[in-house]
Amino acid sequence: MARNISEIHDPGVQGGMLADINKIDWVELGEGVKFKLLRYCDVTGDWVLYVQLQPGVKFGRHQHISPAEFFVTKGLLTFETGEAGPGVYGYESIGEIHEEAAGLEVTEFIYFGHGPVSFIDTDDQVQFIADLAFYKNAWEGNLPNDIVDHAAKG
Repeated sequence: MARNISEIHDPGVQGGMLADINKIDWVELGEGVKFKLLRYCDVTGDWVLYVQLQPGVKFGRHQHISPAEFFVTKGLLTFETGEAGPGVYGYESIGEIHEEAAGLEVTEFIYFGHGPVSFIDTDDQVQFIADLAFYKNAWEGNLPNDIVDHAAKG
């Protein structure tokens, strides 16, 4: 489904900008997970998302090829290193593998991606790469892959 990008919000704008999450449409990344693309940079490959997870939704197994940061605004995000509720900032380092990144309740967070994330199977074989091109394609209505771990959703 093609999207009309608002004249008010251009996530790829060069220079200073403001992004009002109340005026940006949600984009589905899989059953129970959606995002708003706040900003991206074609030069650095960085992107900033506002993400919402429904209860019980788990991201597919993935490894950070580059660092990432997040800030939880609502709900409870759980993963190997613990639980993050509203007001919690997290940093994910290069090489980190996540088996259990999930929302136990409706969870929302800002995600700062500083490069690609590799979605991998249990044998560490790459299934697909979620990078700037992946999120730009999804934003434009062409979801290349579903990032939800359907086997773990319950």
